[in-house]
Amino acid sequence: MATPAQVAATTKYIKNHTRRFTIQFHKDNEADVISYLESQGNVTQYIKQLVRDDMARKEK
Repeated sequence: MATPAQVAATTKYIKNHTRRFTIQFHKDNEADVISYLESQGNVTQYIKQLVRDDMARKEK
């Protein structure tokens, strides 16, 4: 179990060094997207790579 100091340090780090984006999908209308994302090994890495690829494509 983490000590209160460890929890505070982790919370401070997250607050200062990360940014969270949340997206919701409608289970019926976007079931195909949900299924596809769930089939990916790591959804976070997959989405980040899509964004990086798009950024690179727009730079050209």
